Amino acid sequence: MKFIGLRLCEHDSNISYSDDITVKYYKSERDFQIKHHGFNNLTDWKFLIKKWKINPKDIDAIGIVLDCFRHKQIHCNEQKLFEIIDIDELKSLGFECPIFRLDHHLAHSLSIWTLDVPTTKNFVFDGFGDDRIFHSIFTDQRILSCPIKENHLSFGQSLAKFGVEIGLDGNDLDHAGKIMALKGYGKLRTKNISYQKYSLDNLDDLWNTHQNFSIHDNFEEICCHVNNCHTKTEKIFAEHFSKYSEKNDVIGYTGGVAQNTVINSKLKKIRKNLQVPPHCNDEGLSLGIIEFLRQYFDQEKFNIDNFPFIQDDESPESRVSKNTIKKTAEFLAQGKIVGWYQGHGEIGPRALGNRSILMNPMVTDGKEILNKKVKHREFFRPFGASILEDKTTKYFDFEGKSEYMLYVMDVLDKKSFPAITHVDGTCRIQTVSKNLTTYHSLISEFEKITGLPMLLNTSLNNGGKPICGHIKDALKLFSESNLDILVIGDEIYLK
Repeated sequence: MKFIGLRLCEHDSNISYSDDITVKYYKSERDFQIKHHGFNNLTDWKFLIKKWKINPKDIDAIGIVLDCFRHKQIHCNEQKLFEIIDIDELKSLGFECPIFRLDHHLAHSLSIWTLDVPTTKNFVFDGFGDDRIFHSIFTDQRILSCPIKENHLSFGQSLAKFGVEIGLDGNDLDHAGKIMALKGYGKLRTKNISYQKYSLDNLDDLWNTHQNFSIHDNFEEICCHVNNCHTKTEKIFAEHFSKYSEKNDVIGYTGGVAQNTVINSKLKKIRKNLQVPPHCNDEGLSLGIIEFLRQYFDQEKFNIDNFPFIQDDESPESRVSKNTIKKTAEFLAQGKIVGWYQGHGEIGPRALGNRSILMNPMVTDGKEILNKKVKHREFFRPFGASILEDKTTKYFDFEGKSEYMLYVMDVLDKKSFPAITHVDGTCRIQTVSKNLTTYHSLISEFEKITGLPMLLNTSLNNGGKPICGHIKDALKLFSESNLDILVIGDEIYLK
C-alpha cells in the first residue's frame, strides 16, 4: 500500500511517502534554506507529487497533523486521537483516498519506529499539541494528557518567551538551545529562591525574572537565573519520569523538549532504556503518521535504509575516496576548518557526519573562531564532538551510545580540548560506530595522525540558516565564511 504523511502548518514542514516498505522523507527548510520553514497552505507541497512520481489515484491513505485553529474550514475534533476528515484542498490535487487527522502527540510517539526498538511507554513533551496539550504518555493508547493551565505556558513556550524577554536573536523556536548554553556560565543560588511551589503546570512562573533583563547588559545575572531555574526543571522532569515509569521500561521520548540534552542526560541516569530519536521535534511528525497508517492497515514494517541520512536532498555525484579521507584528516590535524558534505543529509537538527563543519578539538581558540568567523553566532554557544564509539569512556564520563548527539556529559580532561569543552566542563557528543563507514574512517585517519579519536562536529550552516541541502548551499557557505576547506563527495575545494 501507498501512504503519505503530512506536517504542513506554521513551521518545520515535512512530508513522508511510503510505497510498500520503502520510505521517502522531505523537509522543506533544507530545500528553501529558510530555518523552520512552513508551507503557507495545504497545497504548496504539490511539486513533490511530480518529483516523487506519485499518481494521486494510487495513494491508499493520507495522514495529516493539523493546527486545527488555523483551518477553521475543516471540521476537526481535537479530543480524538485520530479521525477521518474531508480536506477539499487535498481533493483538488487529485487524491481520492481517505484522509486521517492524527493527534499531534500520537504522531510524535509513533515516530520512534525509526530506531527499531520496541518501547513500553512513550513520553511526549513539546510547546503544545492538539487541544493545547503539552505532555502525553502513551502505551497503546494515551494514559495521561496534560493541558496547558489557564494563564500559564508550557515549558517549551516558557523558554521561547524567556529568550525574547532577555533579547536573544533569531527565531524563538531556537531560544531553548541557546538558553541551555547559558546555564553553564551561571552560579547556582538556590538558597535565594523557594522552589516548593513549582511543577510542570507552572514552570513559566519559575522562569519569569520579574525584571527587565537584557542578555547584553545583565549577562551574569541572567546566567545565574538560568542555572537556578534549569536545575529545578531537571528535578521536576526526573521526578515525573520516575512517577510514571519503571526502571526497566523502554521509554520513547519525543517532542521538541526532548532536544534538551541536559534534561535528557538526567533522565538517562534514572532510566537507562531511554530512547530519543534525532527527529524528536516536529520534523518527525510525518514519519509517525505513516507508521500509524501502516499499523491501521496492518502492513509489513517499513525498511528505512541508511537512517538517519534520509533527507531527500542533493547528494554528491562522487563518493569520497580513501585518498581524500586521508588528505582531509591531514588538513584537520593542521588545524584547518573543514566543511564536509557527503551522501544525503541527516534527519534532525544535529550534524551527524554527512553535513558537518569539522575541526581539531585541541585548537585553543577553536570555539571563538567558529562562533565569530564561520557560524556567525553568539559567543557563548558550545560545540559538540564526534568520537569513535569504543573510545568514549577514555575521554568522557559516559557509558553507552549517543548516536544522535542528544546527551551531554563531563569531559574527563577539561584542559586539553578547549574547542569542545563548555565553560562548565561538559560536551554534547556523538558516538560513531563502524556502521558510519565514511565518517568512522575519517576520524580513524585523524587518530592515526594525532592520537585523538574525535573531532569537533557542528552543522554545515551559517548562524540562523538551515543545514545545507544543496551543493550550492555548501559552496555559498564556503565563500561567505572562514571555512578553510570544503569537501563535497570526492572533490576538495581550497582557499
